[in-house]
Amino acid sequence: MTGLNALAAHLDYTAPAHREGCTAQGWEVDYRMHTDFRESAYSGHSCPLGTEDRTACGHSDEYEALTVRIYCPKCGAATKLEAELPGRPMVYDTTRLGMGVKPRRVGQVWIYQGPPPRLGILCDPPGDPQWHLVARRNAPRLAPEDIVGAIEPATGPRGGAAYTVSYDLTRLSPPAPGERPALVFARHSRLDGQFFPTVTAAARWLDEHTAAPVPTGGKSAT
Repeated sequence: MTGLNALAAHLDYTAPAHREGCTAQGWEVDYRMHTDFRESAYSGHSCPLGTEDRTACGHSDEYEALTVRIYCPKCGAATKLEAELPGRPMVYDTTRLGMGVKPRRVGQVWIYQGPPPRLGILCDPPGDPQWHLVARRNAPRLAPEDIVGAIEPATGPRGGAAYTVSYDLTRLSPPAPGERPALVFARHSRLDGQFFPTVTAAARWLDEHTAAPVPTGGKSAT
């Protein structure tokens, strides 16, 4: 499952749609949290920790309710998201989430930063990124067809610091009818004894040794 953390940081995000004719490019985003109460611990419980065991969250009939509003002042399009959380959300910056950081171009590919080893709060230094995702284009949102591969730190054949790459993004057959197929990388350079001294060198190798775009449909990993 190498490189999946980098994929999760950049794929499958979307945005609401503006109304027809609206020329605005962005959105106003606000969120509100407040303590709410349910009639009983089993009435409408939607805490992520209580998906299988409704008592696992431990907050019984009291919970933190989260409301996120996304709206356009120009055309009036709006989306409201509501969730129940086991605690207050932690405050991050983009480097800790591994998303929202401007990608860096190397040759004909772009290097996107992935999540670091630790997802700490702002006062907790997370360290260097654990993963880097390599794509064929610079875009706010990537699709599987854009992905060239992933780069991760490794120990080289002589025990020194190095990097390896994973590539050939493949869709596994869904585990059950109606379920979403998982994305995995089918090939890994470390299995061929291929290591790179830097992230840039690894990205250049991917640029030169992978087709564009990388196919993701109609294949099954073995």
